Amino acid sequence: MVESLVQLRDVRKSYGHTEVIHGIDLDVPAGQITGLLGPSGHGKTTLVSLVVGALRATSGTITVLGEEAPPRKVKPQIGYMPQADALYEDLTALENLRYFGSLYGMSSKDMDPAIDKVLDLVSLEKERGRKTVQAFSGGMKRRLSLAIALLHSPRLLVLDEPTVGLDPVHRVKLWTAFRDLAQSGSTLLLTTHVMDEAANCDDIILIHDGQVIARGAPADVIAQSGKTNLEEAFLDFEEKAVADAPPVLDKKKRGFHRA
Repeated sequence: MVESLVQLRDVRKSYGHTEVIHGIDLDVPAGQITGLLGPSGHGKTTLVSLVVGALRATSGTITVLGEEAPPRKVKPQIGYMPQADALYEDLTALENLRYFGSLYGMSSKDMDPAIDKVLDLVSLEKERGRKTVQAFSGGMKRRLSLAIALLHSPRLLVLDEPTVGLDPVHRVKLWTAFRDLAQSGSTLLLTTHVMDEAANCDDIILIHDGQVIARGAPADVIAQSGKTNLEEAFLDFEEKAVADAPPVLDKKKRGFHRA
């Protein structure tokens, strides 16, 4: 049986009186790429934020690398790339990497070769000290954010929309790197709304309105829907989820509608 590095059990998240994650159960298998697939605003970012401890669940349990979230003790084993780039724009790429490397507790002996490796991986080796991050394009900032998440060779890598804003060449290169990482034993949990990227995952979890509506290998999800591709499969599962949703009271219209 494949070990699960992340486990969610009946997890719910509310903001005030509005619940945005509705009792989700899921496992993230070790050594695989698990993708959270769904439209923007349906809970993907909230889910990964709960996993890394950036948010706290309203109820339910989350276990990450054997520790209940927020995972403080195992944090050095987690690499996190948020959707919004968390970079120091008045520093160079090299200075950013050295700063975050020190936060990870890396020694200079380990840090220098690791920096060379990740800068090469994200094609920023020529920009390591030439200019500050403020002068970087959006795509370059995304690649630097990924380099920072990879720097300490984390056991679990959590990536929120990692290839947004990247050109096709860099997207292909990064997905090749993701596959290599998984084959070498790393576990990746990432979010995407791009269907062809989701098809590269070992396991995909379809999210709609804060709920899991389907799960499995991409080919299995397509087969479950009876459709011919992943986009059609998602739309089919989404349509069924909307049809099965219980009616809710619309106080403004003084009537009921489907959620």
